[in-house]
Amino acid sequence: MFKKTLLLAAVLSTLLACNSQAKVIHSTWVGGPSGQWHENDNWDPFVFMSDGPENMFGDSYVVTINKPPLNIDEVTVGLSRGTIIDRLDCYGKVNLENWSDYYVWLTIPQSNPPYPPEPNCLANHGDLNIDDRINITADVRNLPGATLVFGEHIKGEHINIFGNLYNEAGATILCDAGEVLIRDGSLVNAGMVMITPHSGLSVYKRLYNSGRIEIYGGECSADDILDNDSVGTIEGFGVVYAGRPLINKGRVYASGGSLAVATEGQVSNLGVIGNSPGASLNIKIIDIPGNETNYLLADANNLGKIEVNAGGSVVFDCNLVNDPNALINLLGGTVAAEKITQKPGATLQGFGGITTDVLISPDGIIKFTGPTNIVGDVNISEGATLEVSDGTTLITGHCTCNEGTIHMIGGAIILQGGFTNNNCRIVWEPGLYTNVADFNLDGKVNLKDFAYFADTWLWESLVH
Repeated sequence: MFKKTLLLAAVLSTLLACNSQAKVIHSTWVGGPSGQWHENDNWDPFVFMSDGPENMFGDSYVVTINKPPLNIDEVTVGLSRGTIIDRLDCYGKVNLENWSDYYVWLTIPQSNPPYPPEPNCLANHGDLNIDDRINITADVRNLPGATLVFGEHIKGEHINIFGNLYNEAGATILCDAGEVLIRDGSLVNAGMVMITPHSGLSVYKRLYNSGRIEIYGGECSADDILDNDSVGTIEGFGVVYAGRPLINKGRVYASGGSLAVATEGQVSNLGVIGNSPGASLNIKIIDIPGNETNYLLADANNLGKIEVNAGGSVVFDCNLVNDPNALINLLGGTVAAEKITQKPGATLQGFGGITTDVLISPDGIIKFTGPTNIVGDVNISEGATLEVSDGTTLITGHCTCNEGTIHMIGGAIILQGGFTNNNCRIVWEPGLYTNVADFNLDGKVNLKDFAYFADTWLWESLVH
């Protein structure tokens, strides 16, 4: 009994001694161009009673991986099993790879404010490539001027981040293959994010963008709110998805192909959305079975600007409401929706195509300044105005004018689907550049035009 008591006392005193000597150890990579994390000789200071830096016995490790001071371009550090440390700082070109047949964990527990000199995280100061099949339980910070690559040596599997991903101003993130899953945090981007074909960036919480996200055939998604700030840009071709409201205060633009934007929430545009010439932007509100709030989300609201360039389109797979002080600018392209409602004080102008029914609310106005086709019905409410100048507007559906105004300024309207005139005010006047009475197209309206018209009319009368 006495011996057992002495043995327990010795173990306890050893543990107390270890705890009293617990400290933060700053460990630096000295393993050359390539080596295992879990080899003591690869670190300075030498790691005692462990295989590489790993928190144990109360000690914690702050790890730095630097480019070696020799003629070596990059460093490759292989993880063959999981490890727990307090912080990892990478400088120069570093490859963090999985050298096992299974997923490995790099765990950095979060520090609570007030932080030590710097918060616990994985911080990239240089050019860091992270291999697939690595689970990172930590916040990841890509600092100004740094480049973070997911998938340079990827094998088609996932990279999982259980924390937040911060891409700071002047920093770049490249998703090059496979899928990066930010499973337990948000993406806060103030720099550049590039997503290449066959790759994706999925955020399980919120995506806040005040930088630039370029999509080249890949996918960018957020299960919660996708908030594109006033200085943020999302551009390219591929897929953008938001599980909750899609709020654009910056710029969302299709370029190089088709950009599909889908959301289970509401679409609110307070910035600019549009297409580059030849590209197509498609916006869809997804009706999820069992989502009782979807009936509130039937409309997309434009409170900013929609630009529709030639050779392409901006398509809403829902109703589009053009709200007061908002602008839809047709620049030769086509805008489509289930229905477009033009509110008073809103602007819809330009030339091109509209593929949907159009409702001009009381006191609202639409101005076409060139050849325009409307494939759908047009309803002009009381006090509303449809103005056509310098070209012909073709309406394939039925046009109904209820005490509104059709104003032609050097232009014309072809009502191919018929016309219901309920006290409609129809006004015609010559335009600045064109005049439908200029029959001989000499830029002037005079008796020569009358003679040209009479000659044509008499000829047709004699023929028939």
